[in-house]
Amino acid sequence: MRNILRNGLLGDKGHFWPILIIGVVILLFGCQAREAPLNPGIASFKQELKSCLDSLNVTLMEPVARKDIAGITAALANVESPAAKLCRMCPFEIGVLDPSGKILSAYPVKGEGKAKDFSSYDLVKKAISSKKIQQQALFLPEGSKLYLVCGPLIRKDVLIGLVAIAISSADAEKRWNLTEKDFLALDFNT
Repeated sequence: MRNILRNGLLGDKGHFWPILIIGVVILLFGCQAREAPLNPGIASFKQELKSCLDSLNVTLMEPVARKDIAGITAALANVESPAAKLCRMCPFEIGVLDPSGKILSAYPVKGEGKAKDFSSYDLVKKAISSKKIQQQALFLPEGSKLYLVCGPLIRKDVLIGLVAIAISSADAEKRWNLTEKDFLALDFNT
């Protein structure tokens, strides 16, 4: 009986086991679910926000490294066009923070212009510790919601500051069909 099985199923040299192992490997790794592609609105939002952050990083690197507040403010005013492209029809704000989370400058300027300390915000802490782009939804006191994205400014692997962009959730939903769940699921580091 052994000879019949060996000759019929396994062959004379026992080639069955390597074929079985290869088949199992193909089934396990070849049939994994792929990440679903983003819908066009969400993909557009991600691409536009990444482009804006990249542009801001280039423009702000020197003034932030020198802690030149006037230079940072001027740089933010000069980037108005690309930043406005990101959110033509929705309110937004761009903040530039030092490596500890204290605001250096913001655009557009709102309020009394006093320096604010965001170092206790979880979003800022995560961006500082990971040196990666982080995002969070935040409720304002009157009940509206903002989507915040905080990206590090890194020079020679040293964190020199952060760029934070705030976007109204209602306007982001109108423009990009972006829900909070979609926003929080995005990975801006890929």
